[in-house]
Amino acid sequence: MMYTTTHLKGAALAALCAVTLVACEGGSPAPTSPSAVAGLGGAASNPDGTIVKSTTPAGLAPVHDATNVGVNPTLVAQAAAPRFGGSAFAHRFQVSTSESFDPIVQTGLGSFDPQGIMRLTLPTALTAATKYYWRVRAEIEDQGGPWSPVRAFTTAGTAPTPTPTPTPTTPTGPRAANPAAGSRLPFPDMRGELAKFSNTGDSCPGGIQYQNNPWLDRVIDHFRTFDTRWGYNAKPTRGPSQNGGRPVIAAGDEAAYNYGSQADEGTTEVHLVDMLVAHCGPSPSLGWRVFTGEEPGRWTGAGRF
Repeated sequence: MMYTTTHLKGAALAALCAVTLVACEGGSPAPTSPSAVAGLGGAASNPDGTIVKSTTPAGLAPVHDATNVGVNPTLVAQAAAPRFGGSAFAHRFQVSTSESFDPIVQTGLGSFDPQGIMRLTLPTALTAATKYYWRVRAEIEDQGGPWSPVRAFTTAGTAPTPTPTPTPTTPTGPRAANPAAGSRLPFPDMRGELAKFSNTGDSCPGGIQYQNNPWLDRVIDHFRTFDTRWGYNAKPTRGPSQNGGRPVIAAGDEAAYNYGSQADEGTTEVHLVDMLVAHCGPSPSLGWRVFTGEEPGRWTGAGRF
């Protein structure tokens, strides 16, 4: 009978060990995975889907909705602890002007003080009188644990006065009279004037093709001293996907001339000319290819006039 009791107890203990992953010999907890010692544990190891097996850190200072905070604050947090033992983690702080943390204004790794509290002094001054959001998490090998609850603070000082954008000044000149009903104005031949602008080095800044640029601005401004019917071609057949993801403002090497009686802005009654060969190439050169009627065009002042 004693044998039977001992045997059953052993079998029960073996089953319990298999379920709980407790080592029978010593009774000490074993890691849930081989990576637990390092703090990693496969995908979705935390309820929020983060990887590092850590507790959630807590932001201590600045306290939530603090005001009059210096522009180089020290962020203070109660560090996260490994959930299954092991050494302490590095901690990443993030600061943003948005509660969604887009964009990130500053980020950095903190350090422990003698009391085991995690701190990070922001290296770059923040903007005065501005609300910021911050958070912190444990991190190892570019993987993170759960973020702390978001805290907000407002910096001290007075918001800087925005510098007013100067109103663009462009040369003005004469204007050809409206054409007779049912007719259009002829297209002025400006090749002689265009020849004065052979330095095309700034005709494609950043490789963005469909926006006005310093070279084109100089050309259009000069043409408008002869006739204010000159403007930019808004390039209605192009979109952001063809412009590096940016909105199309105007073709960077084309001009539009209002040949009709409508107001300039937005009119499609335009002569069109392409004034550069190999625009946005390594060596753009002057050209004069009139393509009126070959594709849709639309007059725009590109916000300048």
